[in-house]
Amino acid sequence: MLSPPNIYESLLSPPSLEEWISTVSSMPNGKAPGPSIITYEMLKHLEPTANSLLLILICKCFASADILDLWRQAMVFPIPKLHEWRYQLKNTRPITLLEVIQKSFAKLFYNRLSSILTTHNVLTGGNFAGLPGGTCRDPIITLESIIHDANHNKSPLWILSQDISKAFDSVNLTMLKFALERIRLPASAIMLILSLLQTARTGSLLPMMILLLIGFALMMDPYILRSPTLLPPTTDDTSNIAINNLVFIDDSTLISSFKARLEHMLSITEEFYALNNTSANHQKYVLISNSLPITTTSTIFPVDFDLQLSTLNRISSISITPISITSSFRFLEVWFNLNGSRDFVKKQIAGECNSFTATLRLARLSAQQVVYLYNTVLIPKLKYRMQVTHLSEKDCCTATRSIRSLVKYKANFSRSLPNPILYLSQALGLINLFSHMMQCLVNNLFLMANSSTFFIQRLFFYRLKLIQFRFLIPISPLMSLSPFRMQHANFTQNFPNLTLLGHTPLFLCMSPKIFMTCLKVLCKCHLYYLSQLITPSGTHLISWTAYWTAYIAHLIDKRSHSLPHKWYLDIKATTTIPNSHDRLYDCYVCFPSTPPAIDLVPGVTTTPKNRHWLVTLDENDAPLFGKQLSVQPKKDICIIVHWISDCLSSPGDVICLHPCLGCDAHVSFPSANKYAAITPRCTFKISLLKSLILPTNCERIRQNTTEVVSSYSWADLCDTVILYYRRLNISPDFSLSPFSDSIDDGNSFRSPPLCDLTSLPSPVILPSGSHYRFYTDGSLINLGSPEVSMGWSWVQIIHDAGYLNSVATYAHGTIRNWPSSTRAEAAPIYAALSVSLADSTISIYTDSQAAIDGLRLCASSAYTNSHLYCKTTNFELWASIEHFIHAKRFMIYPVKVKGHDENYWNEFADSLTSSAHHSDDAFLLPVADYTSMHHIRLTYDDVVCESNPRRFLKLYYQATFMKDLLSLKRFQFTFYLCNRNDYVIDWKLTWFTLNFSPVHDASFQAHHASRHFTFKFKLFLDELPLLKRLKITRPDLYIDLLTCHSCCDRKEDLMHLILCSKCRLAMHQILQIYQNHLFFKLRKAGKLADTDPIPILRQLSSLSCWTIFSAN
Repeated sequence: MLSPPNIYESLLSPPSLEEWISTVSSMPNGKAPGPSIITYEMLKHLEPTANSLLLILICKCFASADILDLWRQAMVFPIPKLHEWRYQLKNTRPITLLEVIQKSFAKLFYNRLSSILTTHNVLTGGNFAGLPGGTCRDPIITLESIIHDANHNKSPLWILSQDISKAFDSVNLTMLKFALERIRLPASAIMLILSLLQTARTGSLLPMMILLLIGFALMMDPYILRSPTLLPPTTDDTSNIAINNLVFIDDSTLISSFKARLEHMLSITEEFYALNNTSANHQKYVLISNSLPITTTSTIFPVDFDLQLSTLNRISSISITPISITSSFRFLEVWFNLNGSRDFVKKQIAGECNSFTATLRLARLSAQQVVYLYNTVLIPKLKYRMQVTHLSEKDCCTATRSIRSLVKYKANFSRSLPNPILYLSQALGLINLFSHMMQCLVNNLFLMANSSTFFIQRLFFYRLKLIQFRFLIPISPLMSLSPFRMQHANFTQNFPNLTLLGHTPLFLCMSPKIFMTCLKVLCKCHLYYLSQLITPSGTHLISWTAYWTAYIAHLIDKRSHSLPHKWYLDIKATTTIPNSHDRLYDCYVCFPSTPPAIDLVPGVTTTPKNRHWLVTLDENDAPLFGKQLSVQPKKDICIIVHWISDCLSSPGDVICLHPCLGCDAHVSFPSANKYAAITPRCTFKISLLKSLILPTNCERIRQNTTEVVSSYSWADLCDTVILYYRRLNISPDFSLSPFSDSIDDGNSFRSPPLCDLTSLPSPVILPSGSHYRFYTDGSLINLGSPEVSMGWSWVQIIHDAGYLNSVATYAHGTIRNWPSSTRAEAAPIYAALSVSLADSTISIYTDSQAAIDGLRLCASSAYTNSHLYCKTTNFELWASIEHFIHAKRFMIYPVKVKGHDENYWNEFADSLTSSAHHSDDAFLLPVADYTSMHHIRLTYDDVVCESNPRRFLKLYYQATFMKDLLSLKRFQFTFYLCNRNDYVIDWKLTWFTLNFSPVHDASFQAHHASRHFTFKFKLFLDELPLLKRLKITRPDLYIDLLTCHSCCDRKEDLMHLILCSKCRLAMHQILQIYQNHLFFKLRKAGKLADTDPIPILRQLSSLSCWTIFSAN
């Protein structure tokens, strides 16, 4: 957290007039003024002379590191709370009104300080909040992960939410000064901050106080997220994640596994609050735990916490009444449930939608206005509350049923209107809650995987490991088979290996239904791979009898009928050749690299009556020998008489066993046991599942037996015994240490080796300190067609060096995916920087303003360190450019040149770019190089997503809604319109026509426009209440024999409505009026565009639609 003081050089420099005016313009309107009654609106309308005079005053404050005495005066107004205030100020919300000039000055200073702290990563970890680009998403995700882990592992969990009643009402200036000195803030800046806070203790300066108050860290007694493993857990595992508190601004939550640890943390918090002049309201503490006894009555007794007394803490105990484990609790306005229940949030979402509907149903609003309010007001609220509660599509559809009904009611649509038309952005544009939730989830996962906080990245990989372990997936869960997937940018040692060592995952050998049904049994058996079920030869599947005896008989009652399990039969049907005695198909054969030399019989086959010599391993992986003494069949364990050997010192000699006279692991054995003819001196308890029968020359131990010899040496048996002992201990490699090595001080920006584009010509090397000059250009052709292409080129210019027209060297090529002119302009910059030498000064000449703006953003690390980088198009390409600038320490000067202005070098670069589209030697930039700057990347059909993931997913769901719409029976005819020459629907024109709204005048008002809009969509969707449709929807009222009410000749449908003989004259007049109006508009448009409209009028006049009535 320490920082060099030179980064603060510009903190107290005099501001420019533009910076001051920009700060004032950003201040909100409609706020209460201070004692002088000057408002923000007055500041924003000052004349230039007054602004200049005010700027002089502001510069004096920066120079003296102090504020005016009059600014120290303020007015305090106590605002009553909802309950009775009872003449107690603590029951009010006091607000202090300061001078708006002072608050604008503080805002300017805060903007500068926050920019410095963000750019230089001064504050790290979770000890700050309020910086630009910050979010409260991280603590919410962390708490959800803790609750999920406790439910999955059945771990004890205590959560205590504290209510800090005076979080920012007063600040201990001494502690604040220590915190500011800790980040090495200049003394003058510290003096200015203290001057601002000496009289102001209110929320007007809350952003600065949030930014500067460094929170406390309780690193003792944490709740530990342990990496899932089949091996015994270790206390010093570096892959574990320890969490003991979540503090965001004034929202503090303590987390622990035990009550005693929580008491210890409460003692520290009380001392901290006393030290910093902060108080906590114990009556508002919220406690929930899964370790409290579940009572059968509704009465919940309070829990007493005994605190440690000290000079700072005078409170000996705190009594808190916990909430029920089935109840939901709130953290940062998001509701959590310790049991993982979604019912509370589901009811909240439905209640919000119903309340919204009830409020607007009687309001005089159009359908478009209701959609706008729902999309901009209600959806953000629902999205925030659903951050950790993921509802199914059915639940979302049920919760928003009232919203759809309201929109249809306001638009005068029938309730049977297909829902996809509501969600299409070209139609009503109502946001689908489920699709919006999925967009947010994928976007949040993407940001979490590439978070600038190392802790959040570790949490992301921990959740991946938990998924893998829970569902027996021996590969990364990111490697899904769906079109959308997240993948590691580079499968190198910089990333955690989430795969197991084995051959052919079991889920590839089983049907999904059987795999999910038998998942619990497979977990108990620790089965991941088919190689665990293959004979040592690798060509046959282990028979069920052998597997039952040696592996899983201990999992169920041995007295039951041992028929093959469904999972085994499913694997056998998939992997073995029928009628071949379980021989595997060639694709499943797995020959062992080093087959065991000796094949011993498993110890689990022994019985109490038939006792054998056994060999296994101890806790130090040393050989352990003994004679079977007693057996517990249901537990698959036995007690052996311990015999020792010196086989480790001479592994090549045959194993010689001698009685053990006693050791530390001795297990007392009853001397009167009927199985013991001789009282043993040393016994061991071992597992039969991890033991093998050892052939020896002695079957029975007698009084004079002092030595037993085996026919094998330890060198012969070593591999066999170790492989058998460890066969069930297959565990994923969840180590994070390789990944951690690629992270430096919490910065998530990965630094892979700089790519070497060897096929590109290198620039001419100049002497040290020289200035490189590149002209770059890009072009985009055939956009919207399969032949779309993006070309690029760069030209190196060296003046007065003997080169023809000063052109030293050049390169050109193409780039694929996400076609845009900006991408084509950025590609040559990437190519030029990739081949340039480090520590160079480079000028980039381009006619693209977008490319220049992108280069300027690279200087502030906008594409790597900000969680907003994914909102920028081509962010992966720009992140690679930014990486080159920082890694190679370039000094970049972008220069704007005017396009097509007869600049030779720019025209030459333009010609190279044009030739790249069709040139065979054009260099194609490799996608893997410029899309590997972030740890995880989002792909669709193996194409890396370089657009805003949320916007891209929105387009995907819009396409699915359109597909659902066209799949309706009424639109089946569109699937037969395949020939472009005959007839193709112009959807762009269709949507424009449906959404076109005429200008309102005295005869055509807003409610007329709404009715016009409804009629057009009813006509488009075949939703007009024609007699033919009414017979289908209401057969109880309209019989099939009914005909047209006007002519009584034919059944009424849309075509008959137009061609009815009784309405022919009226319809012809309507058509004639429309034709005259259309031709008039076209002639008028032709005059404005100075174009002859006669050809298009003749073409339109020749259409058969104008003569449809005369022909019939």
